[in-house]
Amino acid sequence: MTLKVAYFQPTILAIDDVPAVEFSRMLSLVNDMHSRPEHDDSSHPGLSIRGGQQIHVYPNPIGVDVLWLVYYLETLCKGYMDIVSQQSGKEELKYCKPLVTSIWTIRQQAGDYQEMHSHPDGHLSGNIYITAPDIDEDLASSSDGQILFQLQQTKDIRRFVMQDVWKYKPIPGTAILFPSHLPHTVYPWKGPGYRTVMAFDAKLVPVNFDPAQ
Repeated sequence: MTLKVAYFQPTILAIDDVPAVEFSRMLSLVNDMHSRPEHDDSSHPGLSIRGGQQIHVYPNPIGVDVLWLVYYLETLCKGYMDIVSQQSGKEELKYCKPLVTSIWTIRQQAGDYQEMHSHPDGHLSGNIYITAPDIDEDLASSSDGQILFQLQQTKDIRRFVMQDVWKYKPIPGTAILFPSHLPHTVYPWKGPGYRTVMAFDAKLVPVNFDPAQ
């Protein structure tokens, strides 16, 4: 028997490898930004970060040119949109383009974490992993250091809903993209090293939209 399968209203999370040239520039940028603790805004009560530094990259208050990064992220988002269009067989996304509105970097160490949150100011969001910690496997649980997404459905095998969460272990040089409304959390860990991530939000705007006007 050969069954043909159709998926309806899937939640699509995408993973990609960051090209070496762009990753090298991101690494230098992140290290530079985290060397400026006076711009750390992790204590803001509206943020999910619990421990570590969070520093805004775009727009930034110190005049660092990151237009190359914005271009890369918008290209990455456009690739995600193309995949969704292909998978869904719908063409509505061809009338939209991604516009990156915010980029920030987070650096945390053992014991730090992020509370469950979503990104209400975006339509499409993503993380680029710059560094990952060396987790003490003797003390680790299956979720240590991982990001967990709470999917829209509740697991119920009687209704053939097989998954209600998705977890990802950070790997330096990889990017993940996800719909901004998806709640997610980052677990603490024990062990040396840092979890350093470049995160961003993008909005979908009409293809003829000009942000300069």
